[in-house]
Amino acid sequence: MTAVSDENNSFILDISRSSDGIILFEICNGSLMCTPHEYMPQFLVSFPDPHLHYSMIEELESLFQMKECCIKTIYGELDGYAIQAGREVAEKIEQQTRHQVKLYNVDIRPEQRYCAQHKTAPGGFAGSDRFIIDPELPLATMEITCSANPHRSDHPESISITTEGRDVILNGPLRQLIDDLFDTIQSHDPDVILFPDYDCWSAKICSCAREMGLHNTLSRTGRFRSLSSRSYYSYGRMEHRLGAQMPEGRLIVDTRQSFMYREGDIRGILLASRLTGLSPNLTCRLTPGTIISSYEVYEALSRGIAVPFRKNDAETHRNKDDMRLEYRGGLTLQPEPGVYEGVTQIDFTSFYPSIMVKYNLSPETLDHPKRNGFLSAVLKPVLQLRLETKKRKKIDPRYAGMDGILKWMLVTCFGYTGYKNARFGRIEVHEQITLKATDVLQECITLIETMQGKVLHGIIDCLFVQQCSPKQIADAIEELTEFQTEYEVYDWIVFLPQADGTGSYSNYYGRLKSGEMKFRGVAARRRSSPPYVQRMQHEIFHLMSCAKEIEELGRLHSQAEKIYSRYRDEIIRANPADLVITRRIGREDYGKRCIAQAVLETYKSHGVKLKPGMDASYIVRDEKRTQADPAFDPNGVDTGYYKRLIDKAWEEVNYAFRKAKEY
Repeated sequence: MTAVSDENNSFILDISRSSDGIILFEICNGSLMCTPHEYMPQFLVSFPDPHLHYSMIEELESLFQMKECCIKTIYGELDGYAIQAGREVAEKIEQQTRHQVKLYNVDIRPEQRYCAQHKTAPGGFAGSDRFIIDPELPLATMEITCSANPHRSDHPESISITTEGRDVILNGPLRQLIDDLFDTIQSHDPDVILFPDYDCWSAKICSCAREMGLHNTLSRTGRFRSLSSRSYYSYGRMEHRLGAQMPEGRLIVDTRQSFMYREGDIRGILLASRLTGLSPNLTCRLTPGTIISSYEVYEALSRGIAVPFRKNDAETHRNKDDMRLEYRGGLTLQPEPGVYEGVTQIDFTSFYPSIMVKYNLSPETLDHPKRNGFLSAVLKPVLQLRLETKKRKKIDPRYAGMDGILKWMLVTCFGYTGYKNARFGRIEVHEQITLKATDVLQECITLIETMQGKVLHGIIDCLFVQQCSPKQIADAIEELTEFQTEYEVYDWIVFLPQADGTGSYSNYYGRLKSGEMKFRGVAARRRSSPPYVQRMQHEIFHLMSCAKEIEELGRLHSQAEKIYSRYRDEIIRANPADLVITRRIGREDYGKRCIAQAVLETYKSHGVKLKPGMDASYIVRDEKRTQADPAFDPNGVDTGYYKRLIDKAWEEVNYAFRKAKEY
């Protein structure tokens, strides 16, 4: 690999850190180039009283490169020092001053700081606009699949490789198998490898390579960065990230585990990398929340704004009575359960981010509303990019992945304003966003009523409206709010009841004008429903799609009931694979006898230890005895348990038929 000469034609594939700086991996005219750059990052420190700490300052000056500087924050400027040293030095300063100092730019990844300061990033062409959405990529791709389950075996058994339209199957003893894999990768030298379960297999393959003395070609330099596994709580549920060996100079995506790949494909991952300045190998393993946070860090650094090390402004002291008045969450209007004809669903596109941009909401603008807010400024180009990709994907599916990534970044940007450790978050901003959103929705409801419409249901960023011209009301709302909307028209829609008989906020289904069925919150949509149950409800929904009017829907009841009876009667002959339930494990020990605890124990007996946040697939063998088997080793089925699941799914659709007959 040689240095890059023509910057304009080079595509930055990857970036990694080295002992004395960073390394850029670029594709220029079909060849991979490796360019090292010396780079020594520094952190910033501001002493509340420099005279009180003069002896420490003198000692730091004698040990490190240090100079006085002006520290620019989102709140204003501070006098301070720039010190060329690492995090451990910053933490010692913090400890010895009893946390009286303010530290900035301490724990930023060197490669991200380099990209921000040089206005570049991996995932795009050198010198180009980071917000460009050209989907053409000069990348060679390979697909690799191991036949064995990595949680239960250290031997891949066989490895399937697809590249340049050809398939290769590798078999044999472990050493030969791994050596053949490395030879195949080296001979084709792909830029991107799509590898389901790579994050599980990577440690096993790399360990085998070291023990057997094989040249590991998964990484183009032979070096890997280790990403540790961890369980964490996010948006009300437990998540788990697997550890991985991330290569250099080549992108390897675990297509089974990567949320970013499922939502955004390769183009989406590279866009996220371009916006954050992080390696694509890292971005494909991060959450959308971490991506938007990293994007904000990049933007701050590129604008010369210091990034705080410790949060000390998550929330100011406030009167609890004022808090009750100021924060009530997003607006929801509970629907009356039933079946309705001629309903329009109006959705705001990226509603909360649009509010942040329009109303200039950022921590520093709460007390100084005329300032240009940092958050509103950095979100504006992302929001504009989302509106563009959303429009383009309707005619070109290549933009769907980028649109998916941008959607999730914008969804989480609101939540991060209320996260106590967010770099540029503050709970009062979070509250102001929901307050503005409530005001906007209430204004829209008033507008709809003046146009003789009726609001049936409202939840956070969408409204269900009856008795209005769909386009007319959508145009009127866009003119009133200046926010972009989309609308769908239902021939009929069903709002399901909750256990207490009141309307459910999120469980509904209906027939769109296109003839397609749309459903939310029902068995066919829930990932925990067995495929057998989902299939039954899908079949009934397909039947219901034939009814353009509620009256026609009532006449389909007997046919739907036959479908339900057939599935219920044939459950005893169902394929066990169709009865698999997949659920997320929330803890390591439930402390009581329940199905979840039984799943933990049965997986452990098969040599698989589940961590909180991991998914487990199982079949219930005996509900009363709380016995369950892993999906890969079923030993029986509790048909009574599964019949109850079928009954519950039937009740969700049967409600519509009963109401249709009363209509």
